[in-house]
Amino acid sequence: MQHPNEQLAFLQEIIANGGPETTEYDTLHHVFDTISNAVKSGEITPDEMDTLQSAFGKDDEFGRTILGHARSKPFGYAGDFMIIDKIYREEVMANGRFEKWDHFWHEQPACKAVRNRKDYFIDTIQQALQQRPSLRLLNVASGPARDLAEVYTVIDPARLQTVCVEADEHAINYARELNEAHIAQVSFEHRNIFRFQTDNKFDIVWSAGLFDYFEDKVFIKLLRRFMGWTKPGGTVIVGNFGDHNPTRHYMELIGDWHLHHRPAAALQEMAQAAGAAPHAIHIGKEAEGVNLFLHVRV
Repeated sequence: MQHPNEQLAFLQEIIANGGPETTEYDTLHHVFDTISNAVKSGEITPDEMDTLQSAFGKDDEFGRTILGHARSKPFGYAGDFMIIDKIYREEVMANGRFEKWDHFWHEQPACKAVRNRKDYFIDTIQQALQQRPSLRLLNVASGPARDLAEVYTVIDPARLQTVCVEADEHAINYARELNEAHIAQVSFEHRNIFRFQTDNKFDIVWSAGLFDYFEDKVFIKLLRRFMGWTKPGGTVIVGNFGDHNPTRHYMELIGDWHLHHRPAAALQEMAQAAGAAPHAIHIGKEAEGVNLFLHVRV
């Protein structure tokens, strides 16, 4: 299947069959890569892509799948709190009609990276608490805050005070319920981060899934503000998908989910542009190597 139209026909067949079998995953990745390049070069037209997209259907049942949720954006934006929590929980539709697509999603490197970043967060907090008796955490674009709920179960809750800043009120309501057992330690600010102001200083300012939606200038401006909210000796930690994301073409073509992918060198350059000293910058990554984490010591 070398010609893009042949690969397009293969993908249409997969859609008609309700999704891929596990034995077709590798082939399907190659198909998405080829189709993406063909769309960019004009070999596959927008009309042909619209026809492909419409083959999934638009009924409520499809909308409850991970793919359907990504495409329909019920909360108005890609990567909303609900789809992140579905990925965390590896939720699969019980109905067999679209079940294969959910299984395919959860096996994607990008989804594994999202689950891994939850583990990265928990490890980060635990390690920081080994160095000091207590922490003040600012969690920006906190989403479902399942990572926060889980970290409180493995530490002494009294040692971690958290302020969550989140623009989506639905996400706050969801996160507040998940964190109800430790609500004395967690407060929520319903704010767009560009309108958020605080005189408080934090040991860690964390944001895992926000910065890869921003252009470079906005990234640098916001990082500079984060550094201003951090105590001397504290750390800003910002997640960003790296330039190695095998799921990228699937996310963009089929899921209509677009991110700014950045290599480690670009993250280092933007941290310096925000005022960070080179020796204060560290780039970490989760186990899959897809999601990078910019650490800036203040």
